[in-house]
Amino acid sequence: MMASILPSAQQQQIRKLGSSGSRAQQKVGRITVVHAGVLCALSAVIAFYFGMVLGSSAATSSSSTSSMNANAEGSNKCFTASQVREKIQEALKKHSSSSPEKEVAISRDTDRRFPEGMERLVVGMAQIERDEFNKKFDLGLPLDPSDTKNSQVLILYSSEKTLPSNPFRSNEAKSQTAIPSMAADEATENCDALHVILQDHSGTRRQCTAILGQYEAFHIQKFMRLPDKGKLDPSQPLRIVNRGAQTSGRLSVAPPGLETTQNGWKALQKYLNLMDDALKTLDPLAKKAAVDNSIVVQVCNFGQSELLLNFLCSAKRRGLDTSSILVFATDQETYDLVNQMGNANVVFLKDIFDEMPSKAAKAYGDKSFMQMMMAKVYCVHLIAMLGYDVLFQDVDVVWYRNPIHYFHDENALDASFDVYFQDDGNHALYYAPYSANTGFYYVRSNERTLHFLNSFLMAGDLVLQSRSHQIPLVALLQEHASMYGLKIKIFSRDGDTFPGGHAFHRRKTFMKDILEGTAHPEIFHMSWTKSKDNKKKFFEQMGEWFLQDKCTSKSMHEIYPSRPDDKTDMVSDCCSLEPRVSCHYRDKPSKIPCKDSPPIDTGAKSFW
Repeated sequence: MMASILPSAQQQQIRKLGSSGSRAQQKVGRITVVHAGVLCALSAVIAFYFGMVLGSSAATSSSSTSSMNANAEGSNKCFTASQVREKIQEALKKHSSSSPEKEVAISRDTDRRFPEGMERLVVGMAQIERDEFNKKFDLGLPLDPSDTKNSQVLILYSSEKTLPSNPFRSNEAKSQTAIPSMAADEATENCDALHVILQDHSGTRRQCTAILGQYEAFHIQKFMRLPDKGKLDPSQPLRIVNRGAQTSGRLSVAPPGLETTQNGWKALQKYLNLMDDALKTLDPLAKKAAVDNSIVVQVCNFGQSELLLNFLCSAKRRGLDTSSILVFATDQETYDLVNQMGNANVVFLKDIFDEMPSKAAKAYGDKSFMQMMMAKVYCVHLIAMLGYDVLFQDVDVVWYRNPIHYFHDENALDASFDVYFQDDGNHALYYAPYSANTGFYYVRSNERTLHFLNSFLMAGDLVLQSRSHQIPLVALLQEHASMYGLKIKIFSRDGDTFPGGHAFHRRKTFMKDILEGTAHPEIFHMSWTKSKDNKKKFFEQMGEWFLQDKCTSKSMHEIYPSRPDDKTDMVSDCCSLEPRVSCHYRDKPSKIPCKDSPPIDTGAKSFW
């Protein structure tokens, strides 16, 4: 096959030698054929590539045809190695003199992309399709959808050893060509470690990124042109700020003052002193409630009890098993209601919760709200201390299916994560990068998660200072992911499995699909809603309100003036057989058109 590319005269001479000589001569003849074939093949390949490279520069000139003919003619001759080298030099010399622009272009293409002064920082780069990268490396984050201006991930190579094994790909990454596109496996095949930096992609910020060769760090140092007080001022020098600093001058969260910290210590001391007795009380209840070592935990005071009772009524009417639920009542009234309802386990740890408010919070972040946030921290910590997996959920939730089974189904989700959170939907800087909602999350029992919950317990002053426990929780998630390898998964706000208030207010088409029965989420969480009253109204519009008026915001004594007996069926008395649908606001999702109702948002159009 090699000999077929030789000139015909040489082929005949070699065949003649092979047929007339001795065996030794024939062997030499065969070797000669191979050697000559390799040399001529090399000549042909070099001629082809030089025809491509040199001919490309002449493609727009009148001599392109003659150059190609010359190349073709040369390929019919067989050259020695020295002749090949001479031909290459002649071609380069001729090309250089005839096309200096091409010589400069070739030189630029083969020059290294980064200068010597960056050699120990970065030697090359590549790009990977963003969706492919996210599928290959699940960061656990609530990812924004890719678009035409945010469709690639940039990879920087820190040394020659990290470059792709393919020499052509390696040279592309290093040289001043276009940034090569690669598959995720190929681009990262020699990366023993991969650091991922999350960068704003809005295109609206005048933001720069500096990479400094230095003792390695896992936190970003942020500088802004902010004065000591006031909004961003381009005339000011860049100065270091906290990560939540915004152009408005808001610095996200101030550190707790001494008084706040001492209040946090006081509450913590009381809890720790009572914790052992609480664990003894909880142990038999937890054993009764656990399903495959998982317990659904809720905490509620009397002011929020109607939302809790509606949840229990809704689950009952859908035929869902609620025996895995353990409700932490923070007052006697709530304990009595849940205990009489009979379809959930309930406990009232009076010594721990005796100072908790019995009234509902009037708004997000008020004093009652903050105190109940600490109650949430305590109840999850107690169950985790007993060694159980915890599915915590707020009372403003309805189930379409029992979600505990979802977290036990390894075909439904990646079971390698330690904690799973619903996406809050608010992607403000102070929630970055996780935006974890603390009203619906699942925690697997292990050393990493228990240490995380212990750390969260110690952060009571941060909860009090921020008037929420989402901000300190997200900050701790980042630190524990970095320090201890805590694996965190956030269910995206654009997903359909665990929707909440963001979907209610922002995803009109998806909400119509739920209301029409063509979308099938596991649960719905009425987050992103100002007050208990609005939560109730929104559930009524969605057709998810099952609690009768006579049991709404009523204590056991008010529902049953005469003490209830063993024959009292509170489910039948308080839970309607069908959802109680009513209109309140035309611009919010509704089971039926509410076009005649006023909007809650000024000037908003009808949902239908």
